[in-house]
Amino acid sequence: MVNGFKYAVNSQEMRIYDRNTSEHFGVATEVLMERASLAVADVIDDWRKKREAKRVYKALVMAGVGNNGGDGVCVARLLKQRGYQVNLCVVGDPTKCSELLLKQLEIAENYGIHKDTFSNISCNKSEADFDIIVDGLFGIGLSRPVTGEYLDAVNYINSCKRQRDTDLFLVSIDIASGISADDGHICGAAVRADATVTFNQAKIGHIMYPGCEYAGKLFVKDVGITEDSFLSKEPGAIYYDGSAKALLPERDPSGNKGTYGKVLIIAGSKDISGACILCAGACLKAGAGMVRVFTATENAEAVKALLPEAILDTYDNFEPVGDKLMTAMKWSTQAVIGPGIGTEGKGRELLTDVLTFYDKSLIMDADALNLIAEDEQLFKLAGNFGRDGKRLIITPHMGEFARLFGSNIRDCKEHITQYPVELAKKLHCTVICKDARSVVADMDSKKIYINVSGNDGMATAGSGDVLAGILGALLSYGMDGFDTAIAGAYIHGRAGDVAAKEIGKHSVVASDIATSLPEVLR
Repeated sequence: MVNGFKYAVNSQEMRIYDRNTSEHFGVATEVLMERASLAVADVIDDWRKKREAKRVYKALVMAGVGNNGGDGVCVARLLKQRGYQVNLCVVGDPTKCSELLLKQLEIAENYGIHKDTFSNISCNKSEADFDIIVDGLFGIGLSRPVTGEYLDAVNYINSCKRQRDTDLFLVSIDIASGISADDGHICGAAVRADATVTFNQAKIGHIMYPGCEYAGKLFVKDVGITEDSFLSKEPGAIYYDGSAKALLPERDPSGNKGTYGKVLIIAGSKDISGACILCAGACLKAGAGMVRVFTATENAEAVKALLPEAILDTYDNFEPVGDKLMTAMKWSTQAVIGPGIGTEGKGRELLTDVLTFYDKSLIMDADALNLIAEDEQLFKLAGNFGRDGKRLIITPHMGEFARLFGSNIRDCKEHITQYPVELAKKLHCTVICKDARSVVADMDSKKIYINVSGNDGMATAGSGDVLAGILGALLSYGMDGFDTAIAGAYIHGRAGDVAAKEIGKHSVVASDIATSLPEVLR
């Protein structure tokens, strides 16, 4: 894919591309299976070559009765040909073996590899017997809970891994058995692999939690199912793991401070000062030319002390803010509203005026989102905001998203790749649904973006205020809402990764994320 973005496919998309490769282009399925198995065997060889022991390595291949099991049997044969001592175990109802699996078993027999049963392996082999286990139980089509003998096999594989720890290499074919390729959820139980070898495109289940934790190191190998096989029907999800700076257009070397945006930050309240400082500080660090903070009078001294670069407007709780706010809005080229403004009194007044009168692009976060979730009229104003070409980007965390969507957090988590698309269309905006893997959806895009940067150390108060500030700065680059949101989410996560590496996840606070922005954008 162009520009460094990568596709993440679901199981249905991958089955279609696999079939197109065979039926439309004429590449035999057996050829694809051989290429896939060679890729797995090569990863195992690379692991073995890094070991110092000069001996024969023992491998156990656990194969299911589907085509993933066929891959496993093919891997068993390749490993034997390369000098490994191989045990092959076929798990499942032998009357349900796929044709490709049966063909691979026949070939394996010709090479002297005889299949064994799981009961025989588990009863007669020590869990410490093997150096390598190849997991070929399930492929990407799994949707039902893992039960029966398959559950026993998954538990046995994980137990073997616990016994030998780093002395055993556990590699899954295509996806760790028990993980849904569509969303990464665990189907009752799952193999926790050291490595997963998948083919041509990562699966959504490889990069979403908790699936990514079970994949180990992900190898995406080319076996011939190329983008030609999309036949103009591209996958619906993308991700990015390259340079953060590459997501942004080049800065104009002849530009001035006005060139890089005059950002209005409407944040903070009489009881909350940190939100406006974090948001405005991040906005400056992310490259904004000028920042104007519009906040309660009680925050003035803190802003002056901590943000000398910012312009400051204040209001008292008893006074109307309309004229002051209108002046600030006319001055600005883009705005951020929400962090710490509160959901009573001035917060509601500020948001109403912005949604009614502001005629430029807008970032909405935190209390601005809580306000529109609880007020039908404000929700309608927000939905109309982006209809005339203005960019509206909203940044709800999962609780805020659930309130906006009208559901519960569990339901929204289970549908995190679908619901943001629906909300984006409903509000005519771009949505960054913040979670362990944030999802970006846009009213005009046919794709979603899954953000893979960031870490659990960023689960700290004020982190969202920093993201809102970053996005406010990025609006000046003239990108559309989708590209702006992608860049903001990724840069925010990368800054969090830099901070965690520097001081440890346990100690990261929001200001550390903002402080790390220069290194990310250098």
